Amino acid sequence: MPDKSHKPAVLLVKLSAIGDIVMASGLPSNIKSSLNASRIVWLTEAPYASFIAAHPDVDQVIPWPKKEWSALAKKKRWLSLCRAVRAFKTELSSHHFDIAIDAQGLLKSAFFCWLSGAGRRIGFKSKEHSHLLLTESLNKPDSCDISSEYKALGRYLGANDFTMTLPASPPAVRQAQDALAASGISDDYIVLCPFTTRPQKHWPVQHWKDVIAWLNIHDSLPVIIAGGPDDADTASELASDKEHIFSLAGQLSLAASGAILANARAVVGVDTGLTHLAICHQRPVLALFGSTCPYTKTDNPDATVLYENLPCAPCKRKPVCNGAHDCMRAITPQKVTAWLEKWL
Repeated sequence: MPDKSHKPAVLLVKLSAIGDIVMASGLPSNIKSSLNASRIVWLTEAPYASFIAAHPDVDQVIPWPKKEWSALAKKKRWLSLCRAVRAFKTELSSHHFDIAIDAQGLLKSAFFCWLSGAGRRIGFKSKEHSHLLLTESLNKPDSCDISSEYKALGRYLGANDFTMTLPASPPAVRQAQDALAASGISDDYIVLCPFTTRPQKHWPVQHWKDVIAWLNIHDSLPVIIAGGPDDADTASELASDKEHIFSLAGQLSLAASGAILANARAVVGVDTGLTHLAICHQRPVLALFGSTCPYTKTDNPDATVLYENLPCAPCKRKPVCNGAHDCMRAITPQKVTAWLEKWL
């Protein structure tokens, strides 16, 4: 049982990426309830800071200036880098953290826990031996449950309930509403999330085109293609010459994209942060997995996962198919449109 007489200040370290941040978003409420925390500060990479800031149980977000540190290292400005690290240590120490929690499981994330000066440092064991910088460590579970490792961490802290939570801020909601209005889109629409960072996680572009063509013929609902700035050209290609297909890729902040997803009729996406965020928002979601281990159990009754369990899958970061990506090609457009039919 937690000591109710003491309210510790807690640092939560989860640096990246979008999907992992979404799946870890149930931890702040676990920390607040089980540790009786007075303050929860989330340390993350700078691009995700505003995305996390609206979390109801997070009191402050500290951005790690990874880009600046990397630039100093690349230029071999070691003295300047040491000064930057020392200044960051001073900033962390000023919060007088009692507990630091490494939800990343990497050497760099454990290093930040150690750098914070917290006397109690909790996190995962890892191949990088990051647990040597911690005072308490646990193994990551092998599970097909979404957020399984973060739920295990929550249970270790004494919490049994875990709910992913990442609402959009009011400015993000306004940006989303303005983007919808500018495109003439009402409150009822479908969202497609075709883009991710690794090519082996992509669904073939032609498959997306087949689904979009089907939607364009069989239903009049607006269809939004979501993504980041690097995805804008492909998204525009997918949306071209279609009456009610709209690309918002690269036009919205991450938080505003979340606000779009939160009100979607249905969402179809690959293994990417926006797909996980749609599951977090309890929307009807179809997730397409291939090279990565799928979660087949979610806390969303309207979420479905399509995964072809080929002998070579999941290959993770080491595909053996010479770019054929058979695991993703095997998920046919007909399987996706069959799922979509029940939500139209």
